[in-house]
Amino acid sequence: MSLDVQRLTMTRGRRRVVEDVSLTLSPGEILVVVGANGAGKTTLLDGVLGFVRPTGGRITWNGAAVRTLGERARILSCMPDDADPPAEVTVEALLAFARRFGGVAPEVASGIEERLGLAKLRKARAGELSRGERRRIQLHAALCTSRPVIVLDEPLGTFDPLQLLGILDLLRERAAAGASLLLSVHQMADAEKIASRILILDEGRALAIGTLDELRERAGAPGASLETVFLELLRRARAAA
Repeated sequence: MSLDVQRLTMTRGRRRVVEDVSLTLSPGEILVVVGANGAGKTTLLDGVLGFVRPTGGRITWNGAAVRTLGERARILSCMPDDADPPAEVTVEALLAFARRFGGVAPEVASGIEERLGLAKLRKARAGELSRGERRRIQLHAALCTSRPVIVLDEPLGTFDPLQLLGILDLLRERAAAGASLLLSVHQMADAEKIASRILILDEGRALAIGTLDELRERAGAPGASLETVFLELLRRARAAA
């Protein structure tokens, strides 16, 4: 079963923010979207999630069209970049809500909670938490799900290097358990550590998509970092424009 995004186009006013972007996401895969600021990463994810209505394109799940928010809700779990839990609600209540509606086995939910270090925060209210702690709560809610596709907008940006290692391992485990993950990531080094495949966006268009080795081959840069590959592909695209 796969999620297929075909020629998705998104506009703001008269400007096309995402144009003719296609991707396929399979079970167990981690597809990471990278690009410069303003490349359209968040808008692309919002279009897949249905937060913003696409002006063109088609999304299918296992061959069937996905049109409504209800259809998306049965398939997609998400963590938006700018979402925060209600300030007055306790962490304990938020964790219980995620477990109740996530549909995962109790031991899976407990494992995610433990890996994110949330037990010591249970009695606190969300408004008392740091931004990083709030992001861990939101990440728990997104990962504590039986929905087959998990969409995470900038899930790695607030963590220190030690925390990041644990988060990356947790994402890999969810993928290994059969979930499909679609992430936007700002730091190229972080994307390189976690991605099965990488989608490079440039000014709303898909500049390239593939494994890191496939992108290296396309850039003529064997063994290069993702940052080097990204800059070379971007240079070539701008030179050809």
